[in-house]
Parts: sequence; C-alpha cells; structure tokens
Amino acid sequence: MTTCPSTALAFRIAVSSAALAFMLTSNAALAQQDRAPQAKASASEQSDDNGIIVTAQRREQALMQVPQAVQGLSGETLLRSGVTDIGQAISLVPSATTGATIGAGSTTYQIRAIAASETDGDPAVGYYLDNFAFTMPGRPYAPVASFYDLKRVEVLRGPSGTLYGLGSIGGTIKVLTNDPELDRTGGSVRASANLVTGGKPGYSGDVMLNLPVVGDKLALRGVLSYKRVGGYADIIPTGVKNDNYATSFTGRVKLLAKPTENLTIRLSAWRNNTKQNWSDRITFADPASIDQRFGEALSDYWLFSGDIEYDLGFATLQSSTGHIKNTVISNNGGFIPGIGNFTSLWPLTTHNFNEDVRLTSSGSGPFRYIAGFFYQKGDTFGGQTVQLPDFVIAPGVNGFNTVNDKNQLFSQGWAVYGEATYSAFDRKLDLTVGGRYYKEKRRFEENSQLEIAGSVIPNRSTTRSSSSTFNPRFNIAYHAPEGGLLYVEAAKGFRSGAISSASIVGASNAVLGVNLSNISPPDTLWNYEAGLKWGLFNNTVQIELAGYYVDWPRAQIELSPALQTIVAQVGDVRGHGIEPSITWRTPIKGLTLNFNGNFNSTTIHHVAAPIVAKIPQLHEGNQLPGTAKTTFNLGGTYQREIGPGGLELRLNARYSYRSRQQSIFNGAYAPFNGIGYARASIGTDKWEAGIFTDNIGNTVGPLNKPGGQNQIVYPRTVGISIEGKF
Repeated sequence: MTTCPSTALAFRIAVSSAALAFMLTSNAALAQQDRAPQAKASASEQSDDNGIIVTAQRREQALMQVPQAVQGLSGETLLRSGVTDIGQAISLVPSATTGATIGAGSTTYQIRAIAASETDGDPAVGYYLDNFAFTMPGRPYAPVASFYDLKRVEVLRGPSGTLYGLGSIGGTIKVLTNDPELDRTGGSVRASANLVTGGKPGYSGDVMLNLPVVGDKLALRGVLSYKRVGGYADIIPTGVKNDNYATSFTGRVKLLAKPTENLTIRLSAWRNNTKQNWSDRITFADPASIDQRFGEALSDYWLFSGDIEYDLGFATLQSSTGHIKNTVISNNGGFIPGIGNFTSLWPLTTHNFNEDVRLTSSGSGPFRYIAGFFYQKGDTFGGQTVQLPDFVIAPGVNGFNTVNDKNQLFSQGWAVYGEATYSAFDRKLDLTVGGRYYKEKRRFEENSQLEIAGSVIPNRSTTRSSSSTFNPRFNIAYHAPEGGLLYVEAAKGFRSGAISSASIVGASNAVLGVNLSNISPPDTLWNYEAGLKWGLFNNTVQIELAGYYVDWPRAQIELSPALQTIVAQVGDVRGHGIEPSITWRTPIKGLTLNFNGNFNSTTIHHVAAPIVAKIPQLHEGNQLPGTAKTTFNLGGTYQREIGPGGLELRLNARYSYRSRQQSIFNGAYAPFNGIGYARASIGTDKWEAGIFTDNIGNTVGPLNKPGGQNQIVYPRTVGISIEGKF
C-alpha cells in the first residue's frame, strides 16, 4: 500500500506532461519558421538560441537542452539584478530558500524542501566554488563568496549524487568565476552606497584587473571586493542602536596558462574575511532588537585550487585539486524568550582537501561518457561551550550548568563515478545511466565535560564509523521537433552519516525518553521526476515544467531537546511537488518577463511517539519543519537604446514570495514573506550608473525562527551604484 501514492503521482505527472507536450507541439507547428533575433550576449554570458550555456552535467550544454531541473544565472544577469552573494541568488531560484543563519559564514540553504539542520550535520545541498567541492565535515554551512566578475551561478534542483557526490541530496549550487583573457589588458571598477530604513548606511567597492603575461599563453585575473552592511538592530543591554553591522573582504586571483593547444592550466587562490558585530539572530523582530550581553560572527578562509585539462582528441582528461582552511565563529550570550539567559561560544576550524580526476568524452558521436575518481580528506575542530539555565540540564539545581565541548571530527572518503549517454533514433532519444560508489571513514574524538552545581562530569571518548553507498541515476530524454525536450529520471542522492556527542545525545535521550544513537548511517534519498522544456513562437516563449516525488527514509534531522543540538535518524520524509517556469520575450522590444515557482507537500512520518510528545511539530504528516510549501518569483527586465554611442536604459524588477515556515526548535511559525526589488540604470558597454531599492515594502516579518530567536528580512535599502570598464 505504501507504493500507491508515488505510483499515482508518477502516473499523473506522466499524463500531465504528455498532454502539455501535445499542446506545445501543436503550438510550435504554428509558429513562424524564421528565428527571432536574439539579445546580445554579454562578455560573461555564453549563449545560443536555447539560452545560457551550463555545465550541470560536467560538459557544456545549452540550458534548455539539459534533461534536468537546472537554473542558470549569468554574471551579467546577477549584476543587473543587484545580486552579490549566494543568499540573494537563492531568491531567484524556484524551490530554494534560506534555512537558518547565526551570522557570517553560518548560513544554510535548502532546495525542494529537503532541509535537515541549522547548525549540525553535513549539508543537504552541495556547494562548488569553480570545481572545488566546498564542504565542512559535520557542519551544513554554505560558503561566503562575492559575486563580482562572475561567469555564472548554476543551481541543480534535486539530488546530484552521481556527478557531484556527498551532500547533494537536495541539489547543488555552483559558483563559477571568469577565466583570465589571454589577449586583452583591461579591468573594471564598481562602487555602491545605500541608506537603510531604521538602520545605518552601507557601501561596497569592487575592482577587477586582467593582465596578459605571455601573449596567448599566460594571463592573470584578480578581483578585490569590500562591503559594509549597515547595522539594523538595537542592543538592549548597551543601548547602542543599529550595532549588528558586518564587513566583508574578498580577494580572488586566477592564473590561466595554455602551454600548448591541448593543455590548459588554471590556478586559483581565494581569500575571504567576513566579520559581524553581534549576529543576525534577533531577540525581538519589531522593532529589531537584541537582548544579548555580547555577540560576534566570523567567516575566514583561504582556498587554493588547481585545474588541469588535456585534450586527448577522443576525450578530455581533467584534474581538479583544492585545499581550504575555513574558520567559522559564532559567539553570543544573553536572553531567549521562554528560556532565559544563556552563553554560547562556538569556534570551528575546518581543513579539507579534495581531488577529482575525470575523463569526459569528446566528439559528436552517439555515445558520450564521463568517468571519474574523487578523494577527500578533512577535519573540523571545535565545539560549543554553553551555559544554560538550571532547569534545562538538571531540574531543581540552583544556578547555571555548563556543557563544554572540544571535539574533532575526521573524515576520509573516496568515490568512483561515471555516466554514459547513448543517442538513438537520429539523436531524438537519449538514454543515460550513471552511478557513484562512495566509501567514507569518520572518527569523532570527544573531549567534553558537564558542570552541574560545581560538580564536573568529564567525557573523553573516540567513536568511529565506516559507511558506503551506491547512488545510481537513470534518465530518458526525448528531443521533440521545434526544440522541445521531455525527460523522466530516477536518481539517488546521499549525505554523510553524522556522529554526535555521546554525552549530549545521552542528555537528549533522558529528556525525550528514547534511545537514539549518536552514530547515524548515511542519508539516502530517491528522486523520481518528469519534466519538459519547450521554446515557442521562435523561442520568444520558453517554458519549463518539472514534477517530482522524493522518498527519504530514516532521515537525519537536527533536534535540540536539551538546548544543545544533536543529529539523529528521526523518521521518514516523503514529498512531491511541481516547478513551473516561463520566460517571455514580449513583443515590446527589450522587455522580458519571467515567472518560476515551487509548490510542494513534504511531510514527515513514523516518528517515535515519545519524540512527538516532546516535539509536537514532528507529528505524523506535518510539513517538514524548516521548509516552505510555496515559493515563487516574478520578474521583468527592460532594455532599450536611448542615445548615441550605444547609451541604453536598463530596468529590472522582481518579487519573491515564500510561504510560512516552522521552526524545528520550538514549533513557532515565521510568517509568509513577499520581498520586492527594483533597479534603474543608464549605461553603455563601458560604464553604467544606477539606482536601486531592495525590500521595497520594508517587510519586517521573520524569515525564520531559529533557536527560539528571529532571523528577519534586512530592512528596506535605497542606493546608487556606478561601474566602469577599461
């Protein structure tokens, strides 16, 4: 009986897709044969008649020809949309939302309502900076990255376990930077400043310089960015207003070498230092205020990576190597409504090395393949020192009780993977089969102590785990006449198993009345999907539609029954959803409108009764806490020439909506949010000046309610920006 819902859903998806495909084919047959003129592509955006070129399947393809749910956002599009980091880019992607944040470097995201944690456990989304797999063993945080001088951002919706590996259980986000240009000396500068409603002003500056070193052989490209985000929250104990400001410095250098026609070498160095005073966790949302005695957040990393490509003729051999040292600090102490005063010190340092070697077929034959080997070794050192009210740990004991963790998690793993595609029936039908075998060993060294009423209870232990998974992918794609695409897919994603502190799990078990293990095996999730992509009326209308069903058994979920977090297998998660998207280049020259969204039901099942009694938001059939049932985006751009020398008027506006979202911490709901953005500018290929406003309606309602506090929408900003190229 348990298979009936998914079978019925798959049948409905197939019937709906077939019916819509018939209508689209009929409409396409009536369309004019001459192709409409395409918009001029920017230097940072490769495109053809099917739109932007992406590498979601580890090879260059037109976005509309990728049989997968993928969002491709060019650097130029992001720049003119006022998007400067991952958090802002998420608002443009259907089904993607911000999960939770404490401050700089501690933000989580979720795609398709696959959310697992706020602070503990591995991520449910995979992150790539160029070809480097950004991970923090045991921590779900996304990288902090500046988007200036970016090639594009790609967001893969749904598990990408075959080609992108661990953590890509809900999807993958790739941040791809521009390569140096071998034949041109040039650069660009950009500056912006803004006023914040009820807060302090902010500003930013960016510069890029491209230098050929050896003609047609060697070139260097460097980017420097600095940003100050104005504070917006008042600090109650100190009386200082708008004091939670943040500063961010990013540096990036890339060296491109082409010693021979067949050999390409890219070497990169990244530096990021982002600091925040206090945090983004707000005690009271309206007016924004923080009832804390102290607070700080920090993200600081060095990343070095190298990519080598050699064209063998029949295939391209590629090697991607990288190492990162990443420090994240989240310290705060003060008051949480309903709990009382607390102190939390949480410094973390991660070292991670990974190597990815792959062979990708070349040529135009009917058989294409990719085969690779991946290795990673990393560790995360640090822990949380927490001082909690007496009733949390030891009821009836006067004073505060302290948990002091100084732990280290080691991870070492390797994988072999591959995909093969065969095109049949004159390239109209593509059959793809792939798989990834991954094996990992972890070691958790715990050095913690619990202090209760002056008594110290130490806990020093070592926990080891070893796990492996095989993650297949099956995809059938039909390339219909007039550029249409239909596809069906079944794919499996996985996430590393968590090891939590045995002492904290023991305290949590005592509160919950259960016997959860501090070791969880890997998460695995199956995604069943059907979709279509179609260009109508000379490709002036582009439609995408995806329907999916996910089965996530024995999901690892983060809980905080004793105010300290653990990650454990709690219950089964099942979900289904639909993602429509439409882009229309209207008859009004220069005007493009777009809509995309996600409508889902992602529910939790089979949670033990004692857990539900203590955490009622995990009751049978409830929407998975931390996720939204509905997200959608409306947007439009307008561009036309208004003067000599290529002078253009450029207008951009968007509206992003997210339905209410429940906290796993205490079950409180963050209300729905609708946020608007608008920008107007004039410029040429060499310069641009504009004005912008974000959060036009000054939405106040919290985005989330993590840890019994509030994560609010940044207040309305109004600003100016100027950019020049040389």
